[in-house]
Amino acid sequence: MNMGKGRATYYKRKAVTSIVWLAMLSLTVTACGGNSAGRNSGADSGKKEETPKQQSLAPEKADLTITSSGALSEESFEANYGKYLKAKFPNYTFKYIKKATGSLITDLMTAGTPIDIIYESSGNIFDGLINPGLAMDISDKLKQHNVDLSRFDQGSIDVMRQLAKGGIYGLPVNDMTMVTYYNKEIFDRFGEPYPKDGMTWEETLEIAKRLTRTDNGKTYLGLVVSPLHYIRLNQLSVGAVDPKTEKSLAQEERWKRIYQGIYKAQGDMPDYKKFVASNSNKMPYKNEFYKEKNLAMFVYLSDLYSANTNELDQMTWNMVSSPVFKDSPKIGTQSYPTFWNIASISKQQDAAMEVLKYLTSDELQMIVSKRGEMTSLKNDQIRKAMGQDLKVKNINFQSTYFLTPAASSSRSSLEPLAQKPLESAIVEVATDATDINSALRKAEETANKAIETEKKK
Repeated sequence: MNMGKGRATYYKRKAVTSIVWLAMLSLTVTACGGNSAGRNSGADSGKKEETPKQQSLAPEKADLTITSSGALSEESFEANYGKYLKAKFPNYTFKYIKKATGSLITDLMTAGTPIDIIYESSGNIFDGLINPGLAMDISDKLKQHNVDLSRFDQGSIDVMRQLAKGGIYGLPVNDMTMVTYYNKEIFDRFGEPYPKDGMTWEETLEIAKRLTRTDNGKTYLGLVVSPLHYIRLNQLSVGAVDPKTEKSLAQEERWKRIYQGIYKAQGDMPDYKKFVASNSNKMPYKNEFYKEKNLAMFVYLSDLYSANTNELDQMTWNMVSSPVFKDSPKIGTQSYPTFWNIASISKQQDAAMEVLKYLTSDELQMIVSKRGEMTSLKNDQIRKAMGQDLKVKNINFQSTYFLTPAASSSRSSLEPLAQKPLESAIVEVATDATDINSALRKAEETANKAIETEKKK
């Protein structure tokens, strides 16, 4: 009896020991071979998400149609994008449709033209993509294609989140900010030191006052700030429309500060005011900078050289960061990215996604940077390469990254309707045709009427 109990106890212990060993063996095999959640499972986890699977999301062959409201010429599109896309995707065909009479986005939709990719700046994306009803949230597709959004400058992603109400319509292929271009010959002519990165609006306007003058019958202007771009990208992050009330924000205090500190200050220069009046009340702009060459400083988008290479090659110029407000010395203008977006009506969405992935790859972004455009990525090596392939030398391209972009202002599809009256108010303030409060009140009334009319359509 005791021996039977002992034998039973023995076999029970043996059985338990065997079970324990089997369990340990099972755990060992799992740890070595297949648990994708384990710390050391990176290699095997990578094998599970094999590249061929990702490639199979897109067809081997595809016909893709690309358009934009930017009206880039066919030659420029081919040089900037087309030749790289054809080399990367030899089995794809690409058709670019330039904006023109009869080929506006609404025309293409009416004609039933296939549209796969629409690229637009953040300022034109409402008219080019959202308002026509061609926007789609590609968040799920980004996950399917393993797109890492942390690679991108978060200012650009924040702009898209604003536009897409938390979603993502497309990826930023390049970025822009506002910088100060200056004509070195005017500074040399009047013995004025060149501007520097990080200057305040007050310091910049003092220089502008000294350079705004008439000399030998020619009027020189010290400073021009691109009106519409600054309205869109201002450093105080104030929008033109309240997205909740859908009313104009023209009388918001931040707008008054901008008009007083920048545009009224320019209008207080007698020769500047005379020039605008003699120019049919039109603000001086690009022509004064690179054609007439009588504008000393021009605050404009960072793509001025790449978009006007021939003109700028005929003058001696350089660039520094945009002026800053004293109480925000490190804050520049808002990001102004160009997004490549997949059209909601595209029947080749995975192929289009492959194109977006390539355009935002380190390889293509290095090309973008070297030709003098801002990369959309945070990669310091790519940023430092900006302008390296250009024949123009000793240009301060790094001024584009000198300041931190301002927070993105609120975005609304009604924004363009309210921005135009604000732009018109600049001329009225700069020429002393009316005071700031009256000009902004008029802008508010005009914008609200336009908004109400649009909402009734």
